[in-house]
Amino acid sequence: MYVLTDKNYYLGKDFKGRPMAVFSKDKAMTFTTSLAASNCSKNLPASLRGYLWQVVDIDNNLSDGSNIACSLRVVDTSRSTQIEDDNFDICSFFTDVINVMSQIDRFIANMQYKEETVDMKILDIRHYIRDNNHKLNAVQMQRLGYYLQELEIERYDYKSKRIIASLFSENINALKDLNSINKIQDVLTSQYRPKVLSDTDIEFIINKKKEAV
Repeated sequence: MYVLTDKNYYLGKDFKGRPMAVFSKDKAMTFTTSLAASNCSKNLPASLRGYLWQVVDIDNNLSDGSNIACSLRVVDTSRSTQIEDDNFDICSFFTDVINVMSQIDRFIANMQYKEETVDMKILDIRHYIRDNNHKLNAVQMQRLGYYLQELEIERYDYKSKRIIASLFSENINALKDLNSINKIQDVLTSQYRPKVLSDTDIEFIINKKKEAV
């Protein structure tokens, strides 16, 4: 149960139901959520805006004569959370989280298997091209090039998912760290650094016309 107080007065109502400052906690207006109390404090008449209202959680088992510091737990409404939104279903959310986390190790293994399978396909194509018995014309090489591109994109997708899943599988506290969002973006937007052939080198190779014999 929540109330509004400035540690000296509480927000209550007069005999006509209008908001007013009261001294007794028993006469204070009560709210079922901190968000409702916070919203009320933002819509008070001018005469009550000069009070330093705070939303507090009260312990109904304590007597009115108890020390306020003991009977109240201050709620910092300036740090309200997204999950307090009425449209957020926290039960469904954590059900989904549990379902995901219970399968995450299997998911990582599956992504690694798929990544390795694509690696083997790429290796097979490299060996096929290298074999002198396979004389490929320009159209066939072009088709293989497109297929290699598709495989590389597919491989990157599996690898990214594996790395991101591993981030949370190996450190469950990462689920509570907002910096993890940046780490996910770093994985998704990471750029490959050429080891030997730069983009310019490759563009020169693919655009070079075959010399006349």
